[in-house]
Amino acid sequence: MGSARKDVPGSAPVPLRTGFEDALAHFHAQSHEKDVSQVATLFFGAEPSNGLARPVPGQVRTPLPALGPLRDLDAATPALGGGWSPVERLLAACVEAVRVRRISAADRYPVHRAYPSPRGLFGADLFLVAPGDPTPGGGPTSPLETTTPGDPTPPDSPTWCLRVDPQSHALQPVGGPAAPSNLEGARLVVAVDQHRYPPEYGRLRPSLARLEAGHLLATLGLTLTRAGLRPRTHPDPAHPACTAAAPLLPPGMTPIAAVTLDVGDPGTTETTAHPGTCAPSVTSGTSLPGGSDVTHNPGGTATHSGTDVSSGAAATRSPHLTPGSENGDGSANGDGPGDGVTLSPEATARVAASVAPAARTLRRWLDERTSGVSTANLVTSAYVSPKQGATITSGLVHALAAVHEVLPRSQSLRLYQHTLEDDRVDDRVVRELPPDGPPGPARPVPRTGETNFSATLGHTLAVDFPAWARALGPDHAETVLHTLLGWIAQWGCLGAAATDLCVRPMRNYAEADWAAALGLDPDQTPAYQLWVRAERGTYLDTPVDAAPETP
Repeated sequence: MGSARKDVPGSAPVPLRTGFEDALAHFHAQSHEKDVSQVATLFFGAEPSNGLARPVPGQVRTPLPALGPLRDLDAATPALGGGWSPVERLLAACVEAVRVRRISAADRYPVHRAYPSPRGLFGADLFLVAPGDPTPGGGPTSPLETTTPGDPTPPDSPTWCLRVDPQSHALQPVGGPAAPSNLEGARLVVAVDQHRYPPEYGRLRPSLARLEAGHLLATLGLTLTRAGLRPRTHPDPAHPACTAAAPLLPPGMTPIAAVTLDVGDPGTTETTAHPGTCAPSVTSGTSLPGGSDVTHNPGGTATHSGTDVSSGAAATRSPHLTPGSENGDGSANGDGPGDGVTLSPEATARVAASVAPAARTLRRWLDERTSGVSTANLVTSAYVSPKQGATITSGLVHALAAVHEVLPRSQSLRLYQHTLEDDRVDDRVVRELPPDGPPGPARPVPRTGETNFSATLGHTLAVDFPAWARALGPDHAETVLHTLLGWIAQWGCLGAAATDLCVRPMRNYAEADWAAALGLDPDQTPAYQLWVRAERGTYLDTPVDAAPETP
């Protein structure tokens, strides 16, 4: 790995490797002070943009209790029981993951959801997409339909796409013909539009969009798990669901990740997992109004009763990571079948259990997620000790462990915690937090003008980008890596919400200076930071609990 940096390096944030100069230059061009200028206002362009979409003609507002199934569900165990059908669970989890939760009239960025977004503009959306590939020979990838991988899909397969609207909770048709009344075969795809962020963000916009997609992906994994389903997370645009969804999405949207659901017998945690196949087809007790109303089926039975958080592989090793991937001894990382970069249902359940608050509903937990006051800094923030932030740290460490099996090298993604010792500004220390052992020793962090702490407690995720570029190719690596960084960071955000703290993510900073100050190895780049504060600043917020159920 080489020796740790002793001083601020030169103009190159990390040593340039032969064959990856352009990739590294592009990766770092997205960051601090390249072409990113200060954004003066939330409003830009001809009209204000605040993440609240207008109604779309033909949209379906489901009378399904889209908010009802999870309304009073506990944040911890057990998962949702009762007679909710799979499609009702699915839609309830989707709405709960993306919906607007609070409006902050007193802050510059007024719209809040269960996950952060730059200036509350929300560049990521969640879509329910038709099954399969509309060309012969394409295998369907369906969370509501059990199939055999490789089975051909008929050429006349429907090609519909519905957006889950975070404000109205409606399903908005955005591509192809009308969806079937039972949403049979719907797949979940997270897509982003980087142009929702102000142009002043410049080349930082792509990475911000991918990071937000990762935050949404983790939130969706949580709500699906609590809904009694078994989400298999694919933070990989090469997943078949993403490639099939691309032509159906609205202009400007790029598919980033997919979620499929493993098949499990009621009352057990045993599953039959196939790449891209997920839950039994839903054909009774559920329909959408007009042929599209979704109604509760009180006589039905729960399809899944919960998830065992103590067993199962953390992640699926990926053939995409096999070529050129190396462990510390030069051996390949990935020796079995897989379906791309994939995180198992058990991995998501374990991470969720590490941060879930006791005696609190899921809804209240997600409502309380906040980045805090946008103008806060170290001077205005109260001291937060590592002990107070232990739940945040637990979520980050468990999430890092969950993704460890998909890393191209064991050291290609690392987590560091930086703190003030006993609230003394001049005594700054950093420790590495490995996924499978105790924290590393504390080492001092020098004070420099470019590495001022934004709070008394923070975390940095550092990456070896050349290792990712060798394994996935430069472009693919940027997308997968940023999505995984957002996925990991969201569990820290949720850990803060569980303990009445707030976490503010940061991407725009002087990477080279931070790498030197934290003493990172020469091949490590600080890629994402989280700053923990006590001042939540939500006392003037207006809660958006949910629109009343449609009669």
